[in-house]
Amino acid sequence: MNIRAISGMTAALRAKIARFSRDKRGVSAVEFAIILPFMAALYLGGTALTQGIIVKRKVVLVTHTVGDLVARDNNLTDAEIAAVFDAAKAVFAPYAWNSNLLKIKVSSINIDAAGNAKVGWSDAFQDTARPKNSTVTLPPGLNTANSSIIWAEVSYNFTPPIGTAFTGGTLPMTDQLYIRPRLVTTVTRSAN
Repeated sequence: MNIRAISGMTAALRAKIARFSRDKRGVSAVEFAIILPFMAALYLGGTALTQGIIVKRKVVLVTHTVGDLVARDNNLTDAEIAAVFDAAKAVFAPYAWNSNLLKIKVSSINIDAAGNAKVGWSDAFQDTARPKNSTVTLPPGLNTANSSIIWAEVSYNFTPPIGTAFTGGTLPMTDQLYIRPRLVTTVTRSAN
């Protein structure tokens, strides 16, 4: 090859490079292709986070509903406690409560003159009730002598719709509420 041919090829190559650098067609498609994975991850992560926040809020609502309904009664029967658990399931809708995902425990804690707290009665939905007369430790300030308190506990195993690799699978969400009986000193429990 002679020098003119090489020089001509170099000039043609420079012209093509210059034309390519001035050409703006397709820039937005390339930018979109670069940014799409980040946008998709942000959207899907936001969706999973929102679902988690909503489910946590539902867990808190169920806890307060169960505790408040029990604290408003004076003597709970089997039918009434079943109605309380049905109300809890309605509050938790549309999320799945079956398959032991949602666990509810409500107990009446009796506090004697010395401030010792023991379980008077306990009921549970998809969980194990606390043994009667078992000793429990209450948070400071709640063991007022010769009184009782209703203790509602709710737990839910939330599996995010996506992103389980980041969360390790299931996220346990729990809440508990201590509330004084509203109408009587101690809410009693009887069968139908």
